[in-house]
Parts: sequence; C-alpha cells; structure tokens
Amino acid sequence: MKFIQICTLALLLASTQITLADTESEKEAAKLMDAVGMQSALEQSMQQMLDVQINNNPSLSPFRSVMKEFFSKYMSYESLKPDIIRIYADAFTAQELTDIREFYGSKTGQKAIKLMPQLMRQGGEIGAKRVQAHIGELESMIKAEAER
Repeated sequence: MKFIQICTLALLLASTQITLADTESEKEAAKLMDAVGMQSALEQSMQQMLDVQINNNPSLSPFRSVMKEFFSKYMSYESLKPDIIRIYADAFTAQELTDIREFYGSKTGQKAIKLMPQLMRQGGEIGAKRVQAHIGELESMIKAEAER
C-alpha cells in the first residue's frame, strides 16, 4: 500500500514539474514572439497573402475587404498566438527560448529579422527560376508517369 502511495506521489510531482516547465516555456515563447516582432510579421504576411491571391485571380479584387476581414479573423496574431506559443514551447525548453530571444535581441539577431523576409523571397525566386528553367523535364516526367 505504501508503495502505491509513493508511486502516486512521484507521478503527481512529475506531472507538476512538467506543467511548470510548460508554463515557463510558454512564458519564454511569448517573450520571444514579442522580441522578433511576430505580430508585425504576421500582419505583413497576411497582407502579402491577400495581394498574391488577388494578383493570381483579379476577379477576387472586389472582395478584398471581405477576404481581409476573413484573414484578420483567422490569421491574425491574436487568433494564432496561443497556438504559436504552444508549438514553440513544445519544441524548445524555457532556457533555449531565452537563448533564442537573446540572440534576436542582439545587433546580429535584429539584422537577421530585418533581412529574413528579403532572403526568403530571393530564395523563392531562385527556386522558381530553377523550376521554370527545367519545366520541360518535369512535363516529360509527368507524361511518362501518366503513360505507365
């Protein structure tokens, strides 16, 4: 009987430690989101996503305000914040999140934040050009697969 009580107590203490660790990680994840300007980044991303959708399908242009309202409802920082914090808290310990935040608070980290969208866009352009340059090969591969 005493063994069961000790095991129960050990499990209870372990789960309390996990909860405390999760809470600390969540706090650090929230601080990290503030440090990297996640709200601003998501707002810019949402605007770019809306622009891309309308540029790809100009018939959606009259519905820009409706689409913006929809994206604001489901893609805003406030609506996504709990989920984003959770995935960071699950992926990193509180100490790791502190380390990441400290990096992004540094001069080099701030430069990385500033340049990352441009670098990602440039990388995407390189990928798109590479695919375009070899699109014939892809079409041939698809045709060959379809004939099998």
